[in-house]
Amino acid sequence: MPRAPTAADLNVQPRQRRIVYEGLAELPAGSSVRDLLRDLGLPETELRETLRKLDQAGLARRTKGTWCAVPLATDRPPATVPDVDPDTPEA
Repeated sequence: MPRAPTAADLNVQPRQRRIVYEGLAELPAGSSVRDLLRDLGLPETELRETLRKLDQAGLARRTKGTWCAVPLATDRPPATVPDVDPDTPEA
C-alpha cells in the first residue's frame, strides 16, 4: 500500500502545482478539468500537465473524469480518548 503524501511532498512542488492542489483540496467531491479551468484561470494545457504531475507525485487522483486531492498525512498521531472516567475510583 503506498504511503499517504505529506506536507513535505507538497512543499517541494512548484508554486503552480501547489495552487492547483489547494484548489482541489477545497472541493472534497473533486472537480472536472472544465470546472478547474473556470475556477483557477490556467490555460488548459498547463492545467492538464499540472494535474498529471500531481498524480505522479501521489498528491491527486483521477476517477472517471473527476480530479481529487489526496489528503496529506499528518506527523501527529491520532488523538486518543481515555477509556477511564476520571470521576470513577479505580478498584
